[in-house]
Amino acid sequence: MSIEDTATTTVPVADLDPTPPGVGSRRRRPWPWIWAGSAFALVVGAILFVTLVRVSSLGVDEYVLSPGSATDTAPVIVVTGADTFEPEGEINFTTVSIRRNVTIWEWFWARYDETSEVVPAEEIDGSRTADETRQVTQFQMNQSQDTATLVALNFLGYEIVPEVDGAFVLQLVPDSPAAATLELGDLITEVNEQPIRSSEDLGNAIRAFAPGDQIDVSLRRSGNGNGDGSDPDAEPLDLSVELAEHPDIDGAGFLGVRIETPIRADAPFDVSFDVGRVRGPSAGLAFSLAIVDVLSAGELTGGLKVATTGTIDRFGAVGPVGGVRQKVEAARRAGMDLFLVPPSELVEATRAADREVAVRCVETFDDAILALAELGGNGIEAAQGFGAPAPEPSPELIDPDDGRLTCAEARELIRVGSG
Repeated sequence: MSIEDTATTTVPVADLDPTPPGVGSRRRRPWPWIWAGSAFALVVGAILFVTLVRVSSLGVDEYVLSPGSATDTAPVIVVTGADTFEPEGEINFTTVSIRRNVTIWEWFWARYDETSEVVPAEEIDGSRTADETRQVTQFQMNQSQDTATLVALNFLGYEIVPEVDGAFVLQLVPDSPAAATLELGDLITEVNEQPIRSSEDLGNAIRAFAPGDQIDVSLRRSGNGNGDGSDPDAEPLDLSVELAEHPDIDGAGFLGVRIETPIRADAPFDVSFDVGRVRGPSAGLAFSLAIVDVLSAGELTGGLKVATTGTIDRFGAVGPVGGVRQKVEAARRAGMDLFLVPPSELVEATRAADREVAVRCVETFDDAILALAELGGNGIEAAQGFGAPAPEPSPELIDPDDGRLTCAEARELIRVGSG
């Protein structure tokens, strides 16, 4: 056969193909491999999408609350000018991790995780920006430290009188006169030369004017963008503001601020705190208890590891903050023996603790001292050692019509629910 004959088409193709049967057909049909590769790429792409893309890009404006930490308070307290004692037990303040702009996966997982919670952004920020919320919560942290110092030293018989020096601007109502002239963190000290010593003073002063009236506002404003008007570097300012119509009261003037009265504790020695980036008011109870523990010999906790949540006011009343489910989990992970909570958070805290951490309800600072004393703490003896009166428990009141939840009522809710 000549070379040219090899080009003939009269010979069957199968007879000339040396490839074993079946192999050639797989080479001509690569579709299953393409399908498998495409499916793999889609899976990888989906995983990368949900783990890297922020949920805010989908128009979801929500935050994830998850368990934070339980931090021993005594080591963060610095006392200068008085004798101190290192406790063996612990009084821990608990925190909640508030994560903004989480990934899609983190957001999805939090919706099914029993220790996490997804909340709308306005529940945390209100009408403020995230930066404004951070500034406000920093002020609240500073206030909780001053108030805790006041409560603790008064408990030990120092008779500290709080210094009140103005009305702190906590929030600006959008499109109000205040929003156009004031700034978050301003400390209002006078209105038309009338001294403003408290939030109540400011409210009374504004109500004396009508819509359209021009008022002169004297204030102090921090220049560093992170502080407030009570900072040492705050500068005095005088502004003129035209009042608007009050949205709820006909004929009344309206400035458009939410305010809070600052408190300064003029202690005979210096008490300061180093809490790092922790903000907000929820460590007030822990601060006040830890100050007593540091300033008195013996064990306020009886040697136990105690966690707390709750604000403290100048009269020693303990108030709720929120995030108790996450704080209980933080306490459980840290191996706490006891968790102290205000009345409105007792039911949820008890449910979340599930008998792994003992939970006690306290309405006041004295209640907390007495609760610890029942477990071996020396708070009663510490007060007596300073010549102060013994702590008194809150009344065991059950009155559903008084608009106030007590520990007795909260415990009854648990009893009825478990029955």
